[in-house]
Amino acid sequence: MNEVIITRRQQHIVSGWLLDGEFVEFSSEPLEEGSLVGNIYKGKIKNIVPNINGAFVEIDRGRLCFYPLDERRKPGKLKNEQEILIQVKKDGTDKKEPLATENIELTGEFLVLSSDRPFVGISGKIRDKARREELKSLASGLVAEDYGFIVRTEAACASEEEIISEAGALAESFLKIREKQQYLKPCQLAATNQSFSSRYVFGLMPGQTDRIISDDSEICREAQDNGYQVRFMEKQDQSIERAYRFSHSLEAAFHTRVWLKSGGFLIIERTEAMTVVDVNTGKSIGRGKKESHIIKINREAAQETARQIRLRNLSGIVLVDFIDMKEKEDEDRLLSYMQSCLNRDSKKAAAVDMTKLGLMEITRKKVRKPIEKEDFL
Repeated sequence: MNEVIITRRQQHIVSGWLLDGEFVEFSSEPLEEGSLVGNIYKGKIKNIVPNINGAFVEIDRGRLCFYPLDERRKPGKLKNEQEILIQVKKDGTDKKEPLATENIELTGEFLVLSSDRPFVGISGKIRDKARREELKSLASGLVAEDYGFIVRTEAACASEEEIISEAGALAESFLKIREKQQYLKPCQLAATNQSFSSRYVFGLMPGQTDRIISDDSEICREAQDNGYQVRFMEKQDQSIERAYRFSHSLEAAFHTRVWLKSGGFLIIERTEAMTVVDVNTGKSIGRGKKESHIIKINREAAQETARQIRLRNLSGIVLVDFIDMKEKEDEDRLLSYMQSCLNRDSKKAAAVDMTKLGLMEITRKKVRKPIEKEDFL
C-alpha cells in the first residue's frame, strides 16, 4: 500500500509517505511562504563576487539569490544591474541565500524540459536497454535549439503519443515564459514550476500512489483536482492520529539515538556542514565469531542509516562511523550494500567511499530543507 498523509501542524503543512504501513519520508511546507524551488524570476544582478565565482541576484524587493558562475557565464561577462532570467534550484537557510541558475527546467510527468543545452538525458532507473534506446530516439526528435529533454522513469510505461504531447506542452510553456520575460519588470515572478505533487506528495503522480489521506478539506480538494484518490478524515476527533500515529512517527524522526534490532544503536548528529552517524554495538551480544557479528551489525546499521537519511530528509554530506572491520573486502561489500539501500530513496543518494579513517562518505541531493522539530512539534 502506497499512501501519503497530509496534515497541518502549527504554521506548516506536513506530509508523510506511508509505504506498506511504515513512514519512509517526511516533508514540510511553511504556510506563509512555501518553498521557492522551481520559481522562475526576472532578476537583477546586484553584486558580482569573482573570488567565489558567483553573483547575488535580486528576485524580489530586497530578496537575493546566489547565482554560481561557470565557463559560459564568467564574471567579466556580467555587470551589476543586468537583468537575467533565473530559476531557484535550492531553498536558502538562515545563513545561505537560495541557489539559482539560468538553466530553466520545466517538469512534466514523463519529461523534464531543460534549457541548459539541446541534449537528451535518460533516467538511470530505466534499466531495459532496448526501452532506453527507444526513448532516446523519440526524445531526440523533440529537442530544439533552445532546450533539450530529460526522460523521467515514468516514461518507461508511457505511450509515444503521451510523451510527444507532453513535450509539446512543456515547450509551449517555455516559450511563453521567454516571451513574458520581455514585458516583465525586474525582480518579478515569471512563472512557477511547483506542482501539487512536488510540494506535498514527494513527486508522486496520481498513478504512483494509492491515495492521499488528509484532515484538511482544501488539501483534499486540490488533490482531487489533480487526479488523486482522496480520503478525508475528520480533524476534530484526531482520526489521523488514532489511525496512523502520525505525531509519534514524526517525533521519532528527531531522536538522536536510534536503536537497532540487534541491540546496537546509531547516534545521529546534524551540524552546519554535515550530518554524522556513529554506529555502536550497544547491548548487542554476538554469537560465534566476533568479526562476523560486527559485519552483521554494520549491515543492519547501513540499512537503518539509509532509512533515517530519507526519513529526516537529510542532504549534503553524511559521514558514517561504522564498527571497524579488519578486511578491505568487507568494507567494499558494506559500501556496495549501503548503495543498494540508498537506491530506494526518492532523491539521488550515493555511497561515495570509505576514508582512510574508516568513515563512509555519503552524499544526497538537496531539494528542500530537512524537517525541523521546532517547526511543528
